[in-house]
Amino acid sequence: MSLVRTIRTWIRLRRQQRLRSARAIDLLRKLTEAFCEAATLAARSRRAGRLFAFLMSPTVDPQAARRLVNWLELLEREPPLRQRFHEAWLLLLREVDAVPLFADAGLPAHPGLFAEVGRRIFLMLLPTARPDSDAGWLFISIFSTRHAVERFSFLSAATFERLATLLWPLPPVHVTLPVHADLRQALRLLATRIAGRGAITAIRDRGTRDIHESPFYKLVFATEHFVTGDMPDAAHWRESIVRCREELERVHLHMEEAGVSSALVYDLLSIEAALDRMELLAAVVIAKDPAAARTLLAALVRGRLDDTRLVRLFRQNLTLLARKTVERTGHSGEHYVARDRSGYWQMWRAAAGGGLLTVITAAVKTQLVGAHLPLFVEGFLIGTDYAVTFVLLQIFHFALATKQPSMTAAALAGIVRSNRGEERWYKISAYAAQISRTQLAAAFGNVLSVCIGGITFTYLWNFLFQQHYLSPTNAEHAYQSMNPLTSGTALFAAFTGVLLWIGALVGGWVENFIVFNRIPQAIVQHPVSHTLGVRHMQRVAGWIERNAAAWSNSIVLGYLLGLSPVIARFFGIPLDVRHVTLSTGMVALAAAQYGVDALRQGWLYLAIAGIAVTFVLNLSVSFSIASVVALRAYSVPGAEQLQILRFVGRQFLRTPMQFIFPPRMGYPAVHTNIEGEGA
Repeated sequence: MSLVRTIRTWIRLRRQQRLRSARAIDLLRKLTEAFCEAATLAARSRRAGRLFAFLMSPTVDPQAARRLVNWLELLEREPPLRQRFHEAWLLLLREVDAVPLFADAGLPAHPGLFAEVGRRIFLMLLPTARPDSDAGWLFISIFSTRHAVERFSFLSAATFERLATLLWPLPPVHVTLPVHADLRQALRLLATRIAGRGAITAIRDRGTRDIHESPFYKLVFATEHFVTGDMPDAAHWRESIVRCREELERVHLHMEEAGVSSALVYDLLSIEAALDRMELLAAVVIAKDPAAARTLLAALVRGRLDDTRLVRLFRQNLTLLARKTVERTGHSGEHYVARDRSGYWQMWRAAAGGGLLTVITAAVKTQLVGAHLPLFVEGFLIGTDYAVTFVLLQIFHFALATKQPSMTAAALAGIVRSNRGEERWYKISAYAAQISRTQLAAAFGNVLSVCIGGITFTYLWNFLFQQHYLSPTNAEHAYQSMNPLTSGTALFAAFTGVLLWIGALVGGWVENFIVFNRIPQAIVQHPVSHTLGVRHMQRVAGWIERNAAAWSNSIVLGYLLGLSPVIARFFGIPLDVRHVTLSTGMVALAAAQYGVDALRQGWLYLAIAGIAVTFVLNLSVSFSIASVVALRAYSVPGAEQLQILRFVGRQFLRTPMQFIFPPRMGYPAVHTNIEGEGA
């Protein structure tokens, strides 16, 4: 009985399958006939879009997945229907204008990033009305989802060839279609756009200043010669494209020195995308084969979908912006790396000075916390306390360990970008060892000096004023807040690592802003120089050029650390910050008033454990974020990032002391300039 039941079930499923297949074929015939019967251009475009959208729509049904093949077989079995479709399709091809599709699909349409963002947001909310003759409207109706685009991109070669045979007429007919003229018009239009964007001041200042010699300007004439000749001069035209790409590379390289802006990045990406599109169009004009046409169609299909997406636009622009900002941060980061024993001991001295200065910062903070001021006033004053300390660190050339990781990570990423092959691995290992031992020297120098300074400060205060600096309540709050078991020390320390990275990023951005806008030159050329003297203005300009990035980093970081907890509490979030050096100073002040008896207290060792947790999370979080952002800015894939990490790990296991203390001869200096030279 079970065998009979199984056979009956199989027969029933097969019957239902054949019924669904017959219904699908009937629907395909109805959609095809509706297209053939359309009397106007608008009706033909609308019904063609409905037919091909149905063929390309994503589905998991195996029968529905064969819609395109079934439709091709239907037209091959029924010559009269195929002939009617062919005539209607030819009529549509003669009526549509493909220039907007060839020259606009997937390419930025507005001369500016923010204008383009606004346009795409508007398109997502309300699609722009298009003329009935615009071929792009047909593509939008067919390929409105990512799955439809993927279905077209992964069509088999045999299926695509059958589709091309059906849709593209024989040579005696297709040479009369306007699409050939549209290809040439699109090439002219794109060349003109490239010349216009290549003529802006920001690009000419970083490339060829003489318009007459600009490759972007010459491309217009090379393209005109290419599209008007009966036998296109492909070699001369391709040489013009190569020169344009070389000019783009020169502009990119000069951006290292002259800075970058979102508008400039947008223009460069627009020129690069237009050059890519011109090469696809020219390949169809020259080759006239299905392979070139398929490549172009795939780009147009993806481009029309990308026209309404913000992710790709932001990814393209932000990647290069992040790269340039990271490089500016990386230039500052090279000053935080000790390359030999002399630099190593200099870092110890700078860290000791930074720790002693932080004692005063911690002492002021404890009094501000104990004063129970209004939240905003307390946060602002604490932020000012931090900012003043960080600026004094810059003035006296002291070091604070937690300010270094995000800087040095950016410089490390520069080595990854500038070197290749086996040389890259050894330079990374050498630089990672330099970073590691420098960070350890700075961290331990900070912690030891702040402990000694905190104890000394407390005893001096007690000797001078005959009372403890901290009240019992303030002292208890200082060490209880560092208990890793009963407080959010771990979370707060990780959050502080994020703030440290943001502060470093602001410093890189400010330096880029100063360089891009040529602020030092503008100061020297200011009319007030006639009164104060050019020499004084040059001193001011030189000071800004040398210190603006570091000072902005210090001030922003100080107020981030001071105001972030206040802002979080305003929204009901119990968030705080834990900075290892400042927290160590507060614990040292609290423990010093108990004298030697503090060593017998359990809370002291819990607070020390909290300091250790804070130390690890401050450095690791800020360094990790900076490293990931920098490596992604240089388009280093995730797999290679893991390879880099494993390689450095193996080097550490082989020679661990080089990651802790510099060898007697020192490691060779590793530079991260744009040319990738390493000494």
